[in-house]
Amino acid sequence: LFFIEITLERHDDEILEQFSEALAYMPEVVEAHLVTGDYDYLLKVAVKNAEHYERFLRKNLYSMKGVRHTRSIFALRPLKLENKSDLIMIE
Repeated sequence: LFFIEITLERHDDEILEQFSEALAYMPEVVEAHLVTGDYDYLLKVAVKNAEHYERFLRKNLYSMKGVRHTRSIFALRPLKLENKSDLIMIE
């Protein structure tokens, strides 16, 4: 698994919508989160190996309009995996 932190060039509605829509056509992206902090999005990407990951980056993110910066993190192994889909979000 790879995690990708993404910074967009701008934060206008057009760029945000285009980016969100593009994610729907990337089967390698298993999770995508809009986040706070130094980056705008955090993606969880499942690919076969580093070669496939490089191909994914070049084909999808490096050529995408509005993406200013990416930072990749390779997961060595999971320490805890839980599916908490029944969590209640406090508003």
